[in-house]
Amino acid sequence: MAQLPKDKHITYQLQYRKCGKPNCSTCRTGRGHGPYWYAYWYEGTRLRSTYIGKTRAQANVSDAPPAAPLQARHETSPPEDRSKN
Repeated sequence: MAQLPKDKHITYQLQYRKCGKPNCSTCRTGRGHGPYWYAYWYEGTRLRSTYIGKTRAQANVSDAPPAAPLQARHETSPPEDRSKN
């Protein structure tokens, strides 16, 4: 595994990968192999990435922030209309 930069903002992402073998049933009938963790960061204008592993714990603990809990993407109640005041 490549060394992750200490001075860059790193984004971690789960991805599935296709192996390219013509007879692979995993790739032919599904999303591919995985999911696997990858780290992404910019060096200048170029996007760099590196394979982390099957679990994010395989990255250095100091490099990987704790996984954030899932947040709701919508309000549970409509926003208050303040234009009537």
